[in-house]
Amino acid sequence: MKKSAESSKEFLSIIKEWIALEDKTIASADELISKANNPFVKMRMEMIRHDSGKHKEILEWIIDSLTKEAVHLTPDEMMPLSALLHKHLEVEAKSIVLANNALEKSGLPIVRYVLSALLDDETKHHAQIIMLNDEIKKAILSVA
Repeated sequence: MKKSAESSKEFLSIIKEWIALEDKTIASADELISKANNPFVKMRMEMIRHDSGKHKEILEWIIDSLTKEAVHLTPDEMMPLSALLHKHLEVEAKSIVLANNALEKSGLPIVRYVLSALLDDETKHHAQIIMLNDEIKKAILSVA
């Protein structure tokens, strides 16, 4: 049986190096937050810090899923998860509409910048949930 690339020491080393970079980004953001007086700069650095923190958590989860406990979903877990994702898709869709409406009505460059970033996130999340839900549906059908 062929080993996956993810199980290699090289892959794990790459992920660990990435985690170290996320730590540096968090430290840099913390430093800027503590020195900044401008609320916009603080808010943007907090957004970056938060994103890097989430990236770090996800990368650590990848390592754990490869070295401690493999990812698994039972058929009994897939159905409620799919239903929950479907409900969340409805919320994300409404958020996208609101973000577009706010962006259309906004004229201030910095507000437009922030709204655009939020809209990008909402759109990305929506697409990711659709992909995950489609994969779960395929898995449910293959088990049935």
